Amino acid sequence: MNPIRVIAFDDNKDLRDMFRLLVDAQADMVCVAVHPDLSQLMRDIDAARPDVIVMDIQLPGMNGIDGVRAIKARHPGARILMQTVFDDEDKVFDAICAGASGYILKTAPVEEITKAIRAVRAGGAPMTPAIAMKVLS
Repeated sequence: MNPIRVIAFDDNKDLRDMFRLLVDAQADMVCVAVHPDLSQLMRDIDAARPDVIVMDIQLPGMNGIDGVRAIKARHPGARILMQTVFDDEDKVFDAICAGASGYILKTAPVEEITKAIRAVRAGGAPMTPAIAMKVLS
C-alpha cells in the first residue's frame, strides 16, 4: 500500500520541522510538504497531492478555517485535520462546519497525532467528545 501523503500548514517553524520528522518516521506516511501560511494554498495543494492536510487554525493572513473552505470548494473530497494549541470549541466547530474531517491538539502525544492522520485518511473524524456533542446538536 502507498504511504499516506501528508502536507502541513503551520506558522511555527519548530513545529513544522518536528511534524515533518514525526510523519517521516512512520512506516506508512510521508510528509510531502510543510508551509508557514496559506498564501500559495492551491498551488501547494495541487503540487503535493496530499491524502491528508494538517492545518493550524491560527495562521497569518488567511486563517485555517477560511483555508478549509477554499480547499473544499476546489477539492470537495479533501481530508483535512485541524490542529490547534487551544481547545477552542467555537473555532474547532467552525472548522468542522467548513468541512474539516477532524481536529487534534498540538499538545497531543505523537501516537495520537499519527492515529488521527490515519483515521482521517480512512474516512474517520477524530475529535473530542465535547466537539462531537456540539456538532451533533
